[in-house]
Amino acid sequence: MEGLADYKGREQAFIKHRLLEAYLKRLFMIIGQFQSSICYVDCFAGPWKENREDLMDTSVGISIKIMADCREGLGRMGKDVRFRALYIEKSRRTHAKLQAFLRDNTPAGIVADSFCGEFFDLRQQILNWCRPDEFVFFFIDPKGWKRVVEIPTLKPLLQRPKSEFLINFMYDFILRTHTQKEFEEDMGAIFGEVPDTGGMLPKDRERHLMTLYRQHLKAHMPEIGGRPRSAWFSILDPEKDRTKYELVYLTRSAKGIQVFMEASEKLDLFQKNVRARTKQERAEEKTGQGSLFGAEAMVPESDSRVELEAVKDYWIKNLAAESRCFGIVELADMLEETDWFESDLQKAFGELLAEGKVENLDMGPKRRSRFVHFDENRSKGERLRKLST
Repeated sequence: MEGLADYKGREQAFIKHRLLEAYLKRLFMIIGQFQSSICYVDCFAGPWKENREDLMDTSVGISIKIMADCREGLGRMGKDVRFRALYIEKSRRTHAKLQAFLRDNTPAGIVADSFCGEFFDLRQQILNWCRPDEFVFFFIDPKGWKRVVEIPTLKPLLQRPKSEFLINFMYDFILRTHTQKEFEEDMGAIFGEVPDTGGMLPKDRERHLMTLYRQHLKAHMPEIGGRPRSAWFSILDPEKDRTKYELVYLTRSAKGIQVFMEASEKLDLFQKNVRARTKQERAEEKTGQGSLFGAEAMVPESDSRVELEAVKDYWIKNLAAESRCFGIVELADMLEETDWFESDLQKAFGELLAEGKVENLDMGPKRRSRFVHFDENRSKGERLRKLST
């Protein structure tokens, strides 16, 4: 698996960086169609624990390459897009390394700046660096959570129009502290209330906490340029069957939700393969014996992430005898509400079609790779309805 060897002992960062890479490429190419200037702000840049001189195992090196590639790609399409990047690092020693890298490796046509200091103290300076007319993507990837993920801390940035966010929510820390009395004030600042998760199963508890956090984030993001929307992707511990942290995505774009969830779905299987390989390597290191089977054999062909019958029931509840269009907005609504992938919705709708319970009035006689094309008709989608049985 290309690049994984550079992340020995921090395999979860490998998954995180692949998601960042996959999403940013799509995002910048889309935004570049109608924005002349795009900014990327890494609020906790590092670099930390890098194993490569080109820093391609860090968010710094990855983001610089993505901006360069997208600027070149947009240029071939006749779009002259200016890219600016800002990297924040609190350690003077690490910041000096960051500055040297940016000085020697920033491609022509990209402006890369850096500030040395605490993110919390630099928030207004960061906002001043962002020009009012520019689209800004904020990557907030801390080692901890205090004075970072609380809504009062993030609120100045959340208030800014033309902005998207990818926030590393340290779920493992929060899970251990959210029920402790001494952290009640912190939990109120994060969730808007002190969460009561007593009696919940682990997956239900996780979804409840993430729903609360996302709702609190969106409540402080003004509806300038669209309704606030959010999605999330769980990064699992490389060896243990538990969540390490959550990547929380925040946008005002229905298309953004679709693109983020597409990237997340691809990373879902990728993550399973990375974890299988990591577990196998750790076992071999302990025993000194190789495995008879490849790591891929340890990855289940399917899992119980979502029951297909539940998705089918959801479709039936959201359809009526009178047809209505399901486009990108409706898809984003469904993805945001359920946390499912589009493939779950497609598969369930396909089964309902075969059972004669639903109809796509715009499907036509030709064979399709998908049962609903949400992006048809200028993203207004296709007409769907429920059939009486």
